[in-house]
Amino acid sequence: MIDEDAFGVLFSYHELEDDEYGSEERAEFVERFEGFERTALGLVSELGLPEDAHVLCLGHAVYAELRDDGTAGELLRGVRQASARLTAAGYVNATALTHGGRWVQPEQPPELSLSDDRPRIAHISRPSEPLRRALEVDALSRSSDDFTGWGPGVYVDTEALEALGKTPKNAPTVLHTAGAQFFRIPALPLEAR
Repeated sequence: MIDEDAFGVLFSYHELEDDEYGSEERAEFVERFEGFERTALGLVSELGLPEDAHVLCLGHAVYAELRDDGTAGELLRGVRQASARLTAAGYVNATALTHGGRWVQPEQPPELSLSDDRPRIAHISRPSEPLRRALEVDALSRSSDDFTGWGPGVYVDTEALEALGKTPKNAPTVLHTAGAQFFRIPALPLEAR
């Protein structure tokens, strides 16, 4: 096994619980969250990720992970556009672009598996900094009675910007998690596509 650099992209349905509790009809809510997943998966496919990208549907979010092989030059632009398109489709979202190490077999994409044991065990990833960081952003974007969250938006790991050879045009506020730093950046306007 090796530790290789990878990018992670998470599209989180930020108002999932609000939509669930605000819906009078179960079928209406099911249609809504299934619509989010279809839309997010369509946007992931439009990002032009390599064939060995790892895509996970997490119920409240869609996550994609890809090897950092130096060819992801337009990934940031695509992620920003995808977030804007989710918003235009009526889905308030927290979108994260992350970067870090992940453990994989050399020259193989991560493998997904589901055991026949009881309880069933789904293996969706070996240790992955991009996945952990994306989930941290998702959690920190949400508010509770005793915590003011970051809110919906596009969050970019400072390491992802560095790996893409990008720097912010201004000096945005740095948002800290347990093991990473993020900038909140605007989604691209739809007409900028």
